[in-house]
Amino acid sequence: MKLWSISFAYRLGLGFHALNNEGADGSNLMQPRRIDIGNITYDGISGEIIRHHVLESFVNICRVENIPMLPMSAGLHPDRGPIGIRAAAKRLNYNQLTNKELFPSIRKAIELCAVLDVGGYLAAWKEQSTGGQQKQYVAEKAYIDSQCVEYKDADPVKRESCFDVAWLISEEPQDLTVTQHSAFRATFAMNSRYAQTMRSNIYGSVIRADLHRIGTDDYWYLQLGGNGQPTKPHLAIGKGEQERRQCALVKAIANFIASPTGAKVAGWAPHVFLTEGAILLTSARTAPFASPIKVNLADSNRPIQQEPGYTDTMKKLDNNKDTWVWSFGNSQELLSAVGKVIEKLEGKPNEEQEGVQ
Repeated sequence: MKLWSISFAYRLGLGFHALNNEGADGSNLMQPRRIDIGNITYDGISGEIIRHHVLESFVNICRVENIPMLPMSAGLHPDRGPIGIRAAAKRLNYNQLTNKELFPSIRKAIELCAVLDVGGYLAAWKEQSTGGQQKQYVAEKAYIDSQCVEYKDADPVKRESCFDVAWLISEEPQDLTVTQHSAFRATFAMNSRYAQTMRSNIYGSVIRADLHRIGTDDYWYLQLGGNGQPTKPHLAIGKGEQERRQCALVKAIANFIASPTGAKVAGWAPHVFLTEGAILLTSARTAPFASPIKVNLADSNRPIQQEPGYTDTMKKLDNNKDTWVWSFGNSQELLSAVGKVIEKLEGKPNEEQEGVQ
């Protein structure tokens, strides 16, 4: 078994963008993620919104390549996990979901849905009583009634995402922002609710994916036979399907870095003036990386700075045996490097010399 894992360390130059999602106050206000270090304010971009856009790209790739997804997952429904498990239970011809049916249904959900597999989920069961009342699905009721089993009583379960996204932080302090309105409203009060706060800076971040976890059953060891041994293998899907999902996730991550889109695409797309970084692929361990930023809290004037040698540091990890590194200086080079990563995952030799590029 190969422990495939990949890391992307990258810098993005983004001009006049609003990459964050709606504010936590429930309005459609584009709120910047400010990071205060001493008396210096830096700009941040939420890792969660980046995750969302990676998953949007992943869903599109799955559609094109006919990788299986459940309907609620294809729409990135917030409760795609618990609804998907109940839909999987229906496919197993169960009549209800209790702890007895839970683990086989989870395994079936991983088989049926690449989004639940790759993106993870939390099934806290909306139907469980809270304060004597049960919360009910409304818009989803028709689908649940026809495609899902009835929820009775099952423990909460969680699957960790197969990829981690660090939030982006700016290399320079963010002292100036520009506000524009993303939609016209007749009154000033309504207009202000649809304002976007636009910024410009160079940002550094990392994304890492444990590709070997894709397609695995988190609870395989709890499905025991009469001899007390697991009755199912750790992998819930075939090797070929696992490989397809691994390649789709790598492409989805690269798509975001190559062409980042904002949460309100109809507002302003970001002006990208820098795309650079390095990709490390390993078949032996969780992928290491070198951060494109460095933090020096002792420097009160510039606590955050660019780390100029991060790509060289990553290249030194290339041994051309179980670890390979490719650097890129623009989007075209990024997509070319991803093509070589895909060849590695598919077991094909690279046409060019393997290793550091």
